[in-house]
Amino acid sequence: MEAQLSKFNLSPSVSIIIAGVIIAGAVIFTNKQPTGPVAANPEQPAAIDVDISRVRTEGEPFIGNANAPVTIAYWYDYQCPFCQRHEQGAMPQIIKDYVDTGKVKIVFKDFQFLGPDSQALGQYSSAVWEVAPDKFYLWHKAVYDNQGQENSGWATEAKITSITTNVLGASDTGKVATLVKSKGDEYQKEMDADKAEGAALGISGTPGSIVGKQLVEGAQPYAVFRQAIEAALTKN
Repeated sequence: MEAQLSKFNLSPSVSIIIAGVIIAGAVIFTNKQPTGPVAANPEQPAAIDVDISRVRTEGEPFIGNANAPVTIAYWYDYQCPFCQRHEQGAMPQIIKDYVDTGKVKIVFKDFQFLGPDSQALGQYSSAVWEVAPDKFYLWHKAVYDNQGQENSGWATEAKITSITTNVLGASDTGKVATLVKSKGDEYQKEMDADKAEGAALGISGTPGSIVGKQLVEGAQPYAVFRQAIEAALTKN
């Protein structure tokens, strides 16, 4: 046995080199930047048959041609930093290449789980959709452009009012505020239903999207969405 093991004995210099390689690999792995998503549940979900046809889209906020051949269902949290990355990264190119050309409709689904600021913004987004659906996405994007640190209390009534006024104007902002006060509980139930639906379809955090029969998790590069959209287009 000693004779067999002796061939694995290493000189001190070789041992130092191997140790250095292992440490360098660990550093590279540790510093790899994630794309998300922010997890709502750390447990891995069971395998699910993902299909956009199973997603409830009627009455939900959306952008694009209502009869577009491909629908993307997009679950998000207004405090999620990876959602902000998605909004500022892949989303503008998706809109330019596919939404503006009539090929894709994006349906917005609440997955507000990161705290009170998320819940408040989710309720306001429902009211914005009801008052000024044509400006919903401008408002939605403005929230991410002004996103504060998670659970810092940044989404105050004054801050939300300021964002809303800049996008909708004073008159419609007043209507939005009135709806939030009168229909807040109703909006919250709709938000909770969106989140439960997403969880049932394999969404375990934000951002999460379903494109055709593909689940796209996290703030993925545009190329990932392009591949999924093109695959869905060829099947229609």
